[in-house]
Amino acid sequence: MRQVNKQLGFTLIEMVIVVLIVGILSAIAFPAYDDYIKRSRRGDGMDTLMDAAQRMEVFRGRTASYTNTAALAGIDTDSAEGYYGNLTITSAPCGDIANCYTLSVTPTTKSNQDDDDVQAFSYDSTGLKQRLIGGVWTNSWQ
Repeated sequence: MRQVNKQLGFTLIEMVIVVLIVGILSAIAFPAYDDYIKRSRRGDGMDTLMDAAQRMEVFRGRTASYTNTAALAGIDTDSAEGYYGNLTITSAPCGDIANCYTLSVTPTTKSNQDDDDVQAFSYDSTGLKQRLIGGVWTNSWQ
């Protein structure tokens, strides 16, 4: 009886082709995944603004005017997850902080969130939601 020697395994060329295909797929998939993650973190900034707006309304209910000092209204200037911060309170759109306010937050450097397309979110006492993209404010957070 004659024995047949059969080799099992892959050739070097087959392995190189597989590594090349995986590398190409990774190069295409990673930027899309990174953008998806940054978009999903935007909710952290939006939640921060909505919480601050609620606190501003509570403050006004107690004092009959708004404040431009976050600490007085019990507002944290950084988001819960830390992806957005530097919350600011201004007297826009009416120019009188007693009667109106605008809140805004910007992305932080945590996990490169500041590389996102959206450079800031804002919310004002009239309910107007805006986002800053490329230096231009657009109405809507979406």
